[in-house]
Amino acid sequence: MKMKKTLKFGALLLCLTSFFSSCDIINPAEDIPSYVNITGVSLSSNPATEGTSSHKITEAWLSVDGNFLGAYAIPSTFPILEEGEHEIAIQAGIKDNGITATPEIYPFFDPFTTTINLERDDVKEITPQFSYKDITKFAFIEDFEGAIHEFEDIRLGQSSQFELSTDDGFEGGTSAVISLDSSNFVFQAASTNRYNNLVNLSSTTVYLEVNYKSDVPVVFGVIGHRQGGVNSAGQALLSHGFLPSENWNKIYFNLSLLISQLNLDEYQVVFQAFIPSENGELTRSSGKVWLDNIKLVHF
Repeated sequence: MKMKKTLKFGALLLCLTSFFSSCDIINPAEDIPSYVNITGVSLSSNPATEGTSSHKITEAWLSVDGNFLGAYAIPSTFPILEEGEHEIAIQAGIKDNGITATPEIYPFFDPFTTTINLERDDVKEITPQFSYKDITKFAFIEDFEGAIHEFEDIRLGQSSQFELSTDDGFEGGTSAVISLDSSNFVFQAASTNRYNNLVNLSSTTVYLEVNYKSDVPVVFGVIGHRQGGVNSAGQALLSHGFLPSENWNKIYFNLSLLISQLNLDEYQVVFQAFIPSENGELTRSSGKVWLDNIKLVHF
């Protein structure tokens, strides 16, 4: 009788052991991650050849040992299921055309890479510093510090509406200010120069960087020309823009698609500021636009 009870107890113990082992398989112990905290980012640029170091980098696109993990808002703390020394690579993310729904890696910045000794349940802080890739080309850099500026081809409005001012500027001595009123409620200007080297054989990647603040909306685009069409008005496509902003902001306009659609030889950059109207009436009697540090960049 004792033997039977012992056998039954042993069988029960074996079943229980098997049950808990199965539980471990179904619910395995979770790995304790290491953490990386990106506190902020910066841009290092050569003022003489690359212009301002202001930026609007909003996300960090993270890879560990060459494996992409995801895009994270800045600042952010994120887990990594690794420990020991690993290579961390971060690419600078922007909002393409200022639209939240179109996050992109900014193609003109080199990735930031570093090696970190990751430890479980420990937070490592890094502050990535980005720089322009060596192959980046700057068609123009307009900081409005000189008497002559890039946007002197006035297409709509009066030349007197466009001034260089030291009041409420972004950085440096001067910024551009466009003034609108009920008599002159639209102003359009294009770059004086035309650019014919924006597209290479492998791709069309062209961006316009702009620091701005504004009381009114502004739209940007390009005007395409055939080679040698000196007196032609050109074909204009205005697509991207920004809404009023009380404080200085930065935006990255992706002009690549517009240039591909036009498929012409030479291009001007163009912008148009305007006072909106509702039911045939202007929504305001006046408005101002401040612009600074406009860069046309491409490969």
